[in-house]
Amino acid sequence: MKTIFGSAILAVLCAVAPQTGAAQDYPEMSLRMAHVLPQTWPAVQWDGWWAEEVARRSNGKIKIEVFWSGQLGGMTEAKSLVSSGAVDFGVFAQAVFASELPLTAATAGLLNRVSATSQAAHELGKAMYRSPEVAGELAGQNLHILKWTVASPYTLQCNKPVNSTADLKGLRVRAVGGAYVPIWMETFGMVPTRVQATELREGLTRGTLDCNFGPIEWVPFADIKGIAPYWSDINTGAFSTFQLYAAKSSWDKLPETVRTLLTEVAAEAMERDQAALPEIAAKAEADYLASGGQKVALTDMDRLVEMSPDMIDVWVERSTAEGRGAAAQALAPLMREAAKSFAN
Repeated sequence: MKTIFGSAILAVLCAVAPQTGAAQDYPEMSLRMAHVLPQTWPAVQWDGWWAEEVARRSNGKIKIEVFWSGQLGGMTEAKSLVSSGAVDFGVFAQAVFASELPLTAATAGLLNRVSATSQAAHELGKAMYRSPEVAGELAGQNLHILKWTVASPYTLQCNKPVNSTADLKGLRVRAVGGAYVPIWMETFGMVPTRVQATELREGLTRGTLDCNFGPIEWVPFADIKGIAPYWSDINTGAFSTFQLYAAKSSWDKLPETVRTLLTEVAAEAMERDQAALPEIAAKAEADYLASGGQKVALTDMDRLVEMSPDMIDVWVERSTAEGRGAAAQALAPLMREAAKSFAN
C-alpha cells in the first residue's frame, strides 16, 4: 500500500499561507485510518467521533476515512502499516508489541495492580507518553501518539466462582501484554493463555479459557455472560487498551494548524470517553447481573494483595537486565504515583 500523506503534504506546503487557525485556512486532505476493531467494540466510537469531528471543524477540508475490523491489516500488522507510512493513522494495542515497545507498552496492559481506576491509568498514560523516554522510543519506531483508550479495571469473568485465592489455581485465563501479566497470574497458579480481545467468546466456548481477563464493558459485546457467569471482584488494574498513532515523519510535516486540530480533538475525545465510561460500565454490570450473572467477592482479598508481586519492581529489574535500566528508573516514579490509587 502506498501512503497518500506524501501528495497531501506536498499540496499543503505549496499552497497554504501562514496559518491563522481559521477553518478556511485548513488544506484539503483525504487521509486513511486503519482500525483493528469492529465499529461496535466498546469505546471505539470515540475514534470514529474524532475523525468526524476533525472533518466538521475543518469545514469538510480534512477527511479521515476509517477502515474498521482490520480491513487494511490485523492486530499484528497495524503497527507496521502506520510506521511505514502505508496508512496515515492506525489504532492498535501497543501491548501486542511489548518486545518492540517495551517502555511504551508498560502503560498498556503490562503491569497489574498499578492503576486502580481508569482515571489513574489515563493520567499515567499521559505522563508516560509525554516523557522523553517513551517519546524517544516511539520516535524510533516512527510513531506519534494522538489518543488512547482506557477501560474500567480489568477483572475476571469465569465459568466457575472464584471465592478465594486458592480457587485461582489451574484456571486458564486470557493473558495479554507480553511477559508481565503472566508473571502476576502465575503467582496464584493461573494458567495464562494468549487470546486476542476479539476471540474471547470462542475461547470460552471451546473450553480453551476458563476466565476472561478484561473490563466489564467488554462482556455485552463479546456476549460471554452466559458462558462466564461468575464475575470476580478482584481489581487487577486499569490499562490503556488501544491507541491511535500517526507516522511521525508524516506528522512532523503537517502544518501546525492541522496538528493542533488533530491533537485538540483527540484530547476532547478522551475526555468524553472517560466521562461516559462509568455509566457504560454500570449498565454492563446491571445487564450481566440481570441475565443471571453473579458477582463473587473474594474472601481473602488481603492474601491476594500480600501475594501480588510488585510489578513495577519486576519491570524495572527486567528492563535493567535488558539494558534499559536508566529509562525504567526514570519512569518508575510515574508508576508509583499511579499505584497510590490502590491505597485510596
